[in-house]
Amino acid sequence: MWRFTADPVRLLIIDCRAMAPMALWLVHMREWTFITAIIGVAFFGLLAWLGLTLPVAWRMFRVFVSGPRRPLLPAWKRRDYA
Repeated sequence: MWRFTADPVRLLIIDCRAMAPMALWLVHMREWTFITAIIGVAFFGLLAWLGLTLPVAWRMFRVFVSGPRRPLLPAWKRRDYA
């Protein structure tokens, strides 16, 4: 009974967290919200397929954009890249 409790909930093959943009379309049924919802489902589905959550993907993107240096950190918290 408790075997699969940590697994993400799926609707057919799509992670249910990826279906969250469809809620926007269900509330406001227009063509542009449908396109936005489909793009959102594809994006979140790709993240789920890669095994990432949104916060982890955001951190990876932020590190990719900013690089290894973190200039906003105080001097005592900076890493030494000697």
